Amino acid sequence: MWKFWYTNQSPSKNCTHAYLSPFPLLRDEHNSTSYDSAIIYRGFWTVLMLLGVLTVVVASFLIICAAPFASHILYKAGGGFFIIAGVLFSLVVVMYVIWVQAMADLENYTNMKKMDCPDFAVYVRYGWSFMLAPIGVFFALLAGMLFLLVGRYIYLHSD
Repeated sequence: MWKFWYTNQSPSKNCTHAYLSPFPLLRDEHNSTSYDSAIIYRGFWTVLMLLGVLTVVVASFLIICAAPFASHILYKAGGGFFIIAGVLFSLVVVMYVIWVQAMADLENYTNMKKMDCPDFAVYVRYGWSFMLAPIGVFFALLAGMLFLLVGRYIYLHSD
């Protein structure tokens, strides 16, 4: 047991946490917002994310206000806002994939880091939140279409 837990250990690692930016990077400079293109790209990404969250909140508020099946207009407006939120969130996901896969120059980044640490390796992994994002987009679009359908049903069957 002693050998397994204490003496049979692998050599220590020198791990460096890195924030991979797809924009030009100077050696020993860690300010990833020093380029205008990075600021603009992140700005659009952030604005789309915040607009998506805001539209979900507005859509939820409209649906709550229309809850007793009184106003077909509120259901349709809420459904429209949910669809807009789904489109915005899908743009956010696509922008992230473009950032990581197409714009990031992993080869040059790895070569630059290997100058300091010869054992350096880059692993690109998507987290669980990224894996759930398309599911959230699907449900936002589904909710929007269902609330549009409910609004139409109320409109057709109201006196």
